[in-house]
Amino acid sequence: MSYILDALRKADAERERDPARGIHAQPATPADARTGRATPGWVWAGAALFGAVLAGFIAWPEEPRPVAAAAPLEAPAPLPAVVPVATAVSPPAPAPLPTLVVARPVSVAPTPAAAPPDRILAFADLPADVQRELPKLVISGGVHSDNAAQRMLVVGGQVVNEGAELAPGVVLEQIRARNAVLRYRGYRYSVAY
Repeated sequence: MSYILDALRKADAERERDPARGIHAQPATPADARTGRATPGWVWAGAALFGAVLAGFIAWPEEPRPVAAAAPLEAPAPLPAVVPVATAVSPPAPAPLPTLVVARPVSVAPTPAAAPPDRILAFADLPADVQRELPKLVISGGVHSDNAAQRMLVVGGQVVNEGAELAPGVVLEQIRARNAVLRYRGYRYSVAY
């Protein structure tokens, strides 16, 4: 360890004696190295001429090559005439007798009138039965972009895009800057994230 310390002290002492060899000293460049020879003008002119010829060669339209004259096609051999075969026509079957069908009255559960498709409701404005049926969705965040393909929403730890089905019957219609528009049973509603 003392050998290393002695070597460091010796190097520091030498550096202090000659400030031009210090850590912060800038090496001097010789005068002849700084003055480089300029490229002659004829080299630049030759390079420009070569570039112009190359560009003209690439841009010049290629002339079509002559196509050998194709041998004339022979006319196809005539097909033998097809003689129509007479088929026996059977008399039409008698019309079936009309039957009376009695429809049984079926009780249909009334479906709630869906909101107009362009109207977006708040979650609290949805009917109570729809609110109860809606599955619980955990929306962690979202990214809005002017490009629809780059819009994303994080629902339940999964990254989804517009048009994805988040839960059975719940479709993500649109991702906005601060909320998302979802559709469930014909109702469109907004959820903030």
